[in-house]
Amino acid sequence: MTQIRKPITSDKQQILDFCTDTFSWGDYIHEVYDSWTKEGELVILEEDNVPIAMCHGVTYTDESMLWLEGIRVRHDYRRKGFAQLLVSHLERSAHDLGIIHANMLIESENVPSLNLAEKIGYQQKSQWNYFAVESKKTSFSSLFDSVDYDELEHSKLRFVESWRWIPLTKSNFEKLNASEQILCIKDNKTIQSLGIITDSRSFDNTMILTILFGKSYGIQKFIQHVQRLALEKNYSKIRILTQQDEIPIVSIQKKFPFYLVEKKL
Repeated sequence: MTQIRKPITSDKQQILDFCTDTFSWGDYIHEVYDSWTKEGELVILEEDNVPIAMCHGVTYTDESMLWLEGIRVRHDYRRKGFAQLLVSHLERSAHDLGIIHANMLIESENVPSLNLAEKIGYQQKSQWNYFAVESKKTSFSSLFDSVDYDELEHSKLRFVESWRWIPLTKSNFEKLNASEQILCIKDNKTIQSLGIITDSRSFDNTMILTILFGKSYGIQKFIQHVQRLALEKNYSKIRILTQQDEIPIVSIQKKFPFYLVEKKL
């Protein structure tokens, strides 16, 4: 018998056992499983009382968005439609709450997931590149220009929080701005570079810099600021996400690009 349910304590190790070599570098589910369970939106698919698949869905009411992540199916149960069952379940629940679109992020080389997304109605919206840098002491003075929401062409802007690409609405812009998480550089009162800093709630010791757009000089200032800030907070990891192809800094490590995909519910 197949059913979709909330996780129970005994699921964890059985789930982690088949979430070890999902990608060439391994997997991250062991880092986020506990926090996803606490958030209350993790669902498990079981077959004959054995958990064989999982998916996490987070609803953002103000943004009218369902964010899907962590779709995993045990190797010997793949290609049987279980991933699609989980996604459809979460889509229906979100639609009942008035959510109008769903998003997920897929690594460019993850062809099976890209094919699945296309099969169930998701379309590629944008490509994002991932870079990693180390925290370190810098001499940069963290002085940035003030910015107002009305100055932005905000309809397509997104920022990354805990590896979720969230639309930049006025309400979350104001929260970020009040916490000095928005980095802005202007030239003659015109925005030239814009970035947003967030602390990852799901991944420990991780600071995320979303570069929404920018010129070389501005991006360098953003990165130097984040490197110093991460060192002050004793964070070991800095992740940079941007739609730009190149980042102007020496010794940066470029990772695979990702596709942001979307479906109207």
